[in-house]
Amino acid sequence: MQKQISKWWVRFLLTLILVVFVIYFSQSMPFGFIFGSLFVCILLTVFSVFIQSVRAGSDYKLFGLQFDRFTIIDIVKGLLIVLSSNLIFILLGLAFGYEFSLHENFEKFDYRVLLFYSALIFLLAYKEEIIFRGVLFQTLREKFGDVASILAMSVFFSFAHLGNPEISTLATINIILAGVALSIMYITTESLWLPISFHFFWNLNQQVVLGSKVSGFSFDIEVFKLTAVNSDMSWLFGGAFGTEEGLLTTIIITLICILSFKFNKKNPFIMATKFKVNYEESKILES
Repeated sequence: MQKQISKWWVRFLLTLILVVFVIYFSQSMPFGFIFGSLFVCILLTVFSVFIQSVRAGSDYKLFGLQFDRFTIIDIVKGLLIVLSSNLIFILLGLAFGYEFSLHENFEKFDYRVLLFYSALIFLLAYKEEIIFRGVLFQTLREKFGDVASILAMSVFFSFAHLGNPEISTLATINIILAGVALSIMYITTESLWLPISFHFFWNLNQQVVLGSKVSGFSFDIEVFKLTAVNSDMSWLFGGAFGTEEGLLTTIIITLICILSFKFNKKNPFIMATKFKVNYEESKILES
């Protein structure tokens, strides 16, 4: 079995088949969307950890969902990046005639609704990261290198959002850029926790803090809102699709890509495991 798993195309094909199957199957489940998403997350996680851990010289850490001292750092870092991005939006918005205030939904705010949709937003972000930064991306990266793999998966990442409401050309470009940023977060940490954390908090904070739609969707959990008063600069701050439709998001995500190379650090435990796997698999494939 290890000899077959050592072949990159075997891992890629098995994972691709499973991804297509579980997504199709989850849509026909009678338990609702959130349970379908939970099913996909659990099955893909178990399979991905398994297929990476059975490789010669490997263990579960290779996939990138290990728990160690770097895990908390990556999760907190994802939150801080998003909070910094929010601050940029708010300060520039105030400077250009926008108003930052409590949303009218706040008066009838139900924390149980917030918890429910927060869980849903987390599952969606987690699912997308397992699919687009999981075994598929990791396998392509081993075979074709960082640049080609990032571009390929980022384009596919944008394809998954083409059916979203109110999507525009700039929104599509920003989603591709977001795919690049999330992939860079993975390759500069060798861990999935930073892209998962950033992805989740970015989506949650768009709705809760900025009162914006999330990739064209609204979950009605707004606490604050950033709205135009004296001027409408939707080309900068985003429009019907959300903040991801604005030029400011383009600038912020580009900065995140650049700064990730400077400030992120690779997990040494995963690097050691990858070195061991490459050595062991090279011996198997040569035999």
